[in-house]
Amino acid sequence: MSNKPSTNRNFVFKNDTINISQDFNKDLDLKSIAEWIACGFFLGDKNFTMQKYGEKEKYTFESKWYYEPKSISFDDAVEEFAFLFEKIIHENTCEKNIILPLSGGLDSRTIAVALRNKENVTTYSYEFENGIAETKYAKKVSKVMGWSFHEFIIPKGYLWEKIEEIAKINSCQSDFVNPRQMAVIHKVAQFGDCIISGQWGDVLFDIPKIRESADVEEQAKYTFKKIVKPGGLELSKKLWEEWGYPGQFENILLERIHELLFQIKIDNPSRRILAFKSLHWAQRWANPNLKIFSAHSELIVPYYDDRICDFICKIPDEFLKDRKIQIQYIKSMVPSLAKIPWQVYDLNLYKFKYFNNLYFFRRVYRFLFRKIKENLFASSIVVQRNWEIQFLGEENIKHLEDWILKNNKLKNIVSEKLTKKFYNRFLNQNRNFYSHPISMLLTLSVWCNKFWKKK
Repeated sequence: MSNKPSTNRNFVFKNDTINISQDFNKDLDLKSIAEWIACGFFLGDKNFTMQKYGEKEKYTFESKWYYEPKSISFDDAVEEFAFLFEKIIHENTCEKNIILPLSGGLDSRTIAVALRNKENVTTYSYEFENGIAETKYAKKVSKVMGWSFHEFIIPKGYLWEKIEEIAKINSCQSDFVNPRQMAVIHKVAQFGDCIISGQWGDVLFDIPKIRESADVEEQAKYTFKKIVKPGGLELSKKLWEEWGYPGQFENILLERIHELLFQIKIDNPSRRILAFKSLHWAQRWANPNLKIFSAHSELIVPYYDDRICDFICKIPDEFLKDRKIQIQYIKSMVPSLAKIPWQVYDLNLYKFKYFNNLYFFRRVYRFLFRKIKENLFASSIVVQRNWEIQFLGEENIKHLEDWILKNNKLKNIVSEKLTKKFYNRFLNQNRNFYSHPISMLLTLSVWCNKFWKKK
């Protein structure tokens, strides 16, 4: 394979960077952009250009990750977590009117338990227009706790009026499809003084399931499968060829992940991967969209507290599997909250463990009923994924095409032919598979317009 880009693209290599027609004031880091498209976030301190990402995040993990499990019983671990978690939340919310986003998951419910003695809490939740009934779980949590509750519907195509505002907030570091809080944040911020986010609790309290004897190579392959989006990988491989880089992109990306894992000095495979996720995935994918909250209100992220990190590093692996600590904390402190179904299973915290056996036939029935209903009534198709609310329908398609097919700046990075090829695959083949590369092309297009300035 040639190590020079095709001459009709007018690229000039310079120390692994590319100046495009010398029209712009910064060198693109195309190798890092390929990683970004494949993963949905940048790795390490990489960025769109050779100007490294050095922004100091307020909401991040400052502690060094390690693994030194102490001798402790499970009950004592739960008690220690309860004391620590409630202390952190009390310190940050004292005498404040609290805004708590609720979902059907465990992280916000765990926070609700820690706030059980507070009355100055306003809660809210949202679901997609014609989507899964998500707010019903949050409404039940709020009712049990005696708090006021606000319910929102995320409208179809809300993104297009908000897209430049999101870009300004998250600097296009991650895509625009996932942060649906953008649709309601202006209203939500008026409910109180601070917002509490449950971000990253699900990662910290359910360690990666990988063999205890896995070496770094196996850990890299495991991590690769977890963070790399197949559709994004397909696009990145094509771009790698189009840009004229030598080698197989997939192997180069795997080696990059291997290198970053090796830098984490933890022997335990699960804990090394947990640290990797927190240092890279949280920092570069999740955190940019936390700024949607912090741009409009004071933001509290209790799971990011260094004391939680230190607690996690000292708790034996067995206690962190399958969300055990959070579940037991909820059961012991507010049993009535444990009786509310966990959305992912639609079973409460006493019954969800039977999801794959006793309740298997109920799952099959519900799945078949939904599919039959969708086939009989096109209007009954239930929106289940973030991209569906943004990319489906004539009006959405018009906006999407304006951004990814008509932006000449984007054409300087990704050939129009390649963009059209993936867009046609999205429309005519597997929409779910190709939604990710289309979302990344959209984000890259907005970045070109907003941040890639001509001299």
